[in-house]
Amino acid sequence: MTTYPVFQDKLQLNTFKKGEIPLYITHYLLKGAYPNHHHEFAELSLVTSGQGTEIVNGEEHRLVPGSICLLPPYHLHAFEPDDSRPLYKFCCMFDVNLLFQADFAEAGQWLVQLSDQMKPFYELEQGPFQEIRSVLTSLEAEHASTSLGKQGFMRLKLLEAIYLFFRHHPGFASLAPPIEAEAQEWDFIKYANTHFMDETISLDEIAGKFGVSVFVVRQAFKRLLGKNFLEYLHRLRIRRASSLLTATDMSVAEVAYDVGFSSLRSFTRVFKDTTGLSASDYRKLHPQPES
Repeated sequence: MTTYPVFQDKLQLNTFKKGEIPLYITHYLLKGAYPNHHHEFAELSLVTSGQGTEIVNGEEHRLVPGSICLLPPYHLHAFEPDDSRPLYKFCCMFDVNLLFQADFAEAGQWLVQLSDQMKPFYELEQGPFQEIRSVLTSLEAEHASTSLGKQGFMRLKLLEAIYLFFRHHPGFASLAPPIEAEAQEWDFIKYANTHFMDETISLDEIAGKFGVSVFVVRQAFKRLLGKNFLEYLHRLRIRRASSLLTATDMSVAEVAYDVGFSSLRSFTRVFKDTTGLSASDYRKLHPQPES
């Protein structure tokens, strides 16, 4: 029987009332293995004690106190605690649009760079670990409170945690700063990152949604990412397809349609052009990590 990654809808986790920011946070004990899953929201997690294993987009890494991970929407991950060392972790789930606010647009740009160029997980040194742990503790307390200004305080604490994540990420210091964007340009990129699995996504659709010309959208992708729209769309789709091939036993055809291709033939061509391997050969060379 084929196993599929579990889809978590944020509205099943929490029902947000008018005026509430779409954010949920908990500090909990992971009692057993959690299977491959994905969701439409972003997730920031921090291990506070114990040890275990996490598989992110098919790549396995160890979890120890200070392990931190920021997952953009629709990335696959699974985790399992060690039997002898119970694993406690913060899990903060939030709408990715919170990182694309005008006054903090750089945070959204960094998220795009993380998705495109960097591993979303690393281990914090002791000082930064305690700093981010303190921020998330405050965020969790505020989430459970009814205090005046709760929504604004949560937004500030989330942004503080995200900024600290990027400040201490070992790969970000070597990156060039994001290119200054015109109004709405990063919104085009964000839309592609959250709708790339839609079969109908296109330059025309994005241009129509934001009320601009196709030329404006096309130039934004080329200028900000150094890729044309189709190249970037294929990159997003093939990254997810590679994860599905590694982390599930879905058929190649099921993977192709899951990531947004309208035909298996197109998927086969693009996958090989991108990775240099057929999907079947890629799966053979990247077997599922043992559970």
